[in-house]
Formats: sequence, structure tokens, C-alpha cells
Amino acid sequence: MDFSAFLGSPMRKKDDKPKLRTVDEGPEGEVSLLDEQTMGENEEKLRLEVKDRSELKFRTHEPKIKEWVGQDDVTLEDNWNTQKQPARLHKGFWTAIGVVLLAGTSWLAVEISGPRKQEDKLIIETQILLEREKQAEIDARQTIDTIEEVTRKFHASSSTDEMLKYVRHPNRVGPSLREYYSKNPMKGSEVVSVVDMNPMTHGRRGGFWVVLSELSSGIDAELVVEVNSPTDAKVDWETHVCAQPMEWERFVKDRPAGYSGDFRVFAQLDNFYNYEFADEKKYQAFKLSTLNSSEVLYGYATRDGKVFRELVELITKNSNQKLPLMLRLHLQEGLQSKDGLLIEQIVSPSWFLIDFTEVKIDDR
Repeated sequence: MDFSAFLGSPMRKKDDKPKLRTVDEGPEGEVSLLDEQTMGENEEKLRLEVKDRSELKFRTHEPKIKEWVGQDDVTLEDNWNTQKQPARLHKGFWTAIGVVLLAGTSWLAVEISGPRKQEDKLIIETQILLEREKQAEIDARQTIDTIEEVTRKFHASSSTDEMLKYVRHPNRVGPSLREYYSKNPMKGSEVVSVVDMNPMTHGRRGGFWVVLSELSSGIDAELVVEVNSPTDAKVDWETHVCAQPMEWERFVKDRPAGYSGDFRVFAQLDNFYNYEFADEKKYQAFKLSTLNSSEVLYGYATRDGKVFRELVELITKNSNQKLPLMLRLHLQEGLQSKDGLLIEQIVSPSWFLIDFTEVKIDDR
């Protein structure tokens, strides 16, 4: 290309006007003057050199119109569509993905619901505890009321049949109770007030209460009451009267040969040995007494027996003080000792029996 077409024209006079001429389709076209001015003979003629159209370079390929007719527009996405499609994933892969997502969802649900479940559980447990405490308070009040009621009715009884309604083990103690009151007339008394009430354990067994009452007769009476339920309580009549198989004074005085009986006594260690029980290496002496009596006997247990070991252990735990026990005492045939007898068995470590299956300790 001739770059002179982009250069400025030569210097001209001020009154000279630029003159141009058009280039026709031919190689040398005529140039028309502007404003219909004519060109002088001596004026310089300028000509814009233009190359033949055939010599010019355009696009490398000029599509003809007929090449575009009926052709769809082509976009960038169309080029992608011409690429090879990827292979489909096996359905097992999607199953695995589903399992993983399900497991993740389940774990998330557990993590979210875990604290809520713990909170709900704590609320429920607290409610249960409060209900139990409330019920325990109700039961305790009911128990106190039941103990007071059975105490009043027991003391107010004016017949053996009436009293047996409020006594524990009525079938077992019935004969003794009737015999006792046949010799000691029954007089009903009104309870002025319940002075004191304390729980008591017997070994590992609970449910017993010691009740001290002031009676209208002016006597302070003490009862052992067994509570079976908040609405059921029974008086231990045997400890109330210190029931014996034989009157203690009669037993001490008559000393029936060969007799054995379960007596409620106080026992404590002693060092009195005589006659058949003079050998202190063989026997251990125990001083025996009972309620409302000044009569004393001496019981002996062989040192190599279970009764000796158990008695010593029980009394030692009681600081070597006299201990209320239920012992089976035996008067041997032909005894020369006036005060001595053999301790055959520990019937109960207290003055009352727990039940009929209570284990008894003996040397037989």
C-alpha cells in the first residue's frame, strides 16, 4: 500500500483551496473539483493512488451467500456438544453415596437429639425423685399416725380378744397372753400423750419403733411396735410384759429338775464358779437377772462352744454391760449347785423374736 495517502499535502498559497478527485471503478477515474471550481492549467494535480481491487487482501475465505442459506447458528456450546460424552456411573456408586448420606444424616440427627434426650431423661428422673420424696413424706406421716393409733387402742383394750387385734404373732402368743391376764387382771388405760417415738433396728432388720406413752393411770409405758406398712403396725406384747415360760421367782425357788425354758433375762460376764461349774477353764460364768425381780441365777457356757463365743461377742459390743437376751436355760438332773444352770441356746439377741424362722445358736 502507498502510505503517501496518510501524509499531508504540499505547501500551498493561502487562497488555494484543496482539490480532490474521486476514483472511479477504473484504474484512473476523473476527479471533480469542489464548489464547481475549475482547475487552472498550471495548478498541480493530485491523485490518490488506489490499487486495483483484485490486488487487495481481505479475509482468507469469503463465504458466498449460498453457503449461509439454511445453516444454523453455531455457538460455543455447540463445540462442547461435539465432544465425546462421559461414561455413566454404575448404579452401585449412587447406592453407596445414598448410604453415606443416610448415615451422615442419622449421625447428625443423633448428635442433635442426644442432648435433648439427656435433658428429657433428667427431667423425668427428677420428677420421679420428687414424686418418691413426696410419697415418702406421705408414708412417714401415715406411719406415725398408725403407730399412735395402735398404741392408744392397745392400752385401751379391756379384754384379751380385743388386745390380740393389736398384737404381733397373735396365734403364737395367744395362750401365754390369756394365761398372763388370768393372773393379772386387765385394766384399760387412756393414753394422755405419746411422749417419745424412736426407730429401732434388730441386727440388720428394721421396721421396729420404741414408743413411750404417758397413761391416765400415771404410768409411763414403753412399747416395741413393729411396722409392716404405713397402715399396719403391731405391738410386741411379750416384751411389754416380759413374758416368761414360767414365773422367774418360781423357777428360781422350785428349780424343777430337767426343765428347759426360753427366758428373757439380762446377761453379763461374771466370775462365780462352784460345784459342777467350778472349772473356770471349762466354763464361762454369766450373771442372769430379769425385769421386776431381785432374784439372780448364774448360767454357764462351755468355752469350746458356739454359745460362749457368741455371748462374749454380744456383751463385749455392749461395753460389757448387761444385755437383754432370750436364752434357753436348762436345769440338769441331780444338780448340787443352788444357783447354777446350763445355757443351752441363744434364742434371740434381744427380748423379742423377729419371726418363727429365726436362727438359734446352741451347743447341741
